[in-house]
Amino acid sequence: MPDVEPAIVVRTLECGMTLCVEPMPSVRTVAVNWLIPAGHATDAPTALGHSAMLAELIQRGAGQLDSKQLSDALDRVGEQRAVTSAASHIVFTGLSLGDRLADSLELVASMIRDPRMPEEALGAVQSLALQNLESLTDDPQHLVGIRLRSLHMPEPFNRTGYGEIASIRDAKIEELRDAWYARARPVGSIFAAAGAVNADELARDLDRLLKGWRGVGPNPVPVGARLGGMRHERDESNQTHVAMAFDAPTEGDPDTIRARLATDILGSGTSSRLFVEVRERRGLCYSIAAGYAGGLHRGMCTIYAGSTPERAQATLDCIMDVVSKFEHGVTADELRRAKTGLECRLIMAGESTGSRAGGIAGDFHRLGRCRSLQEIGAEVASQTLEGMNDFIARRMSAQWRSTMTLCSIGREPLDPKGAIQNGPTEIVSLRGAPVTASA
Repeated sequence: MPDVEPAIVVRTLECGMTLCVEPMPSVRTVAVNWLIPAGHATDAPTALGHSAMLAELIQRGAGQLDSKQLSDALDRVGEQRAVTSAASHIVFTGLSLGDRLADSLELVASMIRDPRMPEEALGAVQSLALQNLESLTDDPQHLVGIRLRSLHMPEPFNRTGYGEIASIRDAKIEELRDAWYARARPVGSIFAAAGAVNADELARDLDRLLKGWRGVGPNPVPVGARLGGMRHERDESNQTHVAMAFDAPTEGDPDTIRARLATDILGSGTSSRLFVEVRERRGLCYSIAAGYAGGLHRGMCTIYAGSTPERAQATLDCIMDVVSKFEHGVTADELRRAKTGLECRLIMAGESTGSRAGGIAGDFHRLGRCRSLQEIGAEVASQTLEGMNDFIARRMSAQWRSTMTLCSIGREPLDPKGAIQNGPTEIVSLRGAPVTASA
């Protein structure tokens, strides 16, 4: 990371949208990350999957341009782009040369403010959404993670953009248009840019392009308690996929960096405890990893393992043994490796305009401010062994393990041996109805 970083500029535009800009003088490209408050957590319960359809529909022409004309125009200015549905937002990500940003903004702003969403495109969009949903049974590693989130997170954050077959098939173009214009509002939207960009010029361009855009977008919050428990989906394959989740600090929690480092020590990389014990020493699984996600309202630590039906129970038992022993703390060498790994990732992020645009947009959404890489790096460097082990004793002990949710896909259900203390147990067929269920 450079010794002196240009300041991150944060301001509110005339329309009420937040603008976050991080100039990066050493690059020629500029990345854009535009968060629109229309993600799948904002879908109505009877319209699950509509946010993903909206992400596709707004690319099917805008203003006076039809779908092909819009695509051609974006290609002419060299705009690499994608539109995806996340929990709280539909996210436009773009990458272009800095001197082409003004040209691409004209087109992108038109997509957001004046999408055509033609009725003749609805059938193709529905078909794509249904194919994505139906393909999940052929990707059990991805599917087990989706099932885990649906159990461990409360409504509406337990949803995904895949939706449900009925709501996708029954979607009408009028309700999709109405949903977009009701949710795609400036207050609640975040526009982040990083790279070869001038904050004052960008603000002037956006104020001009967004003049007259008004309103407040939805702000989803957790509703009720999570379902929790255990779910197994029977699948007669030669693999068993195991995923578990535990509560973790939110992004705004003072313990966030410690949670990230602790998760890295537990299960990120080939020197982590889970990899060494479960895969290297005992050869129980072909894949294992732990991850941490700090959200606005909820944080989550996850562990995934891919094994064979014959070794799946031993894999789970070994994982739980490693997790149980983790409460006794980590060593100075483990902390040093984790800090080095995180610092290296920060340096690499500092060389990517896309990573920085996404980082400052996510920061503002979850924290209400943007952190520089130097700030994050300094916090990582300041972590001590005493502080790490104090965090683990406080927040990764028996009480933490009691928050576990377990999902698996394979031939036979697994026995967590008392680790699941709350929530139902359900066994279903991967392609069918529930087989058994108990409270």
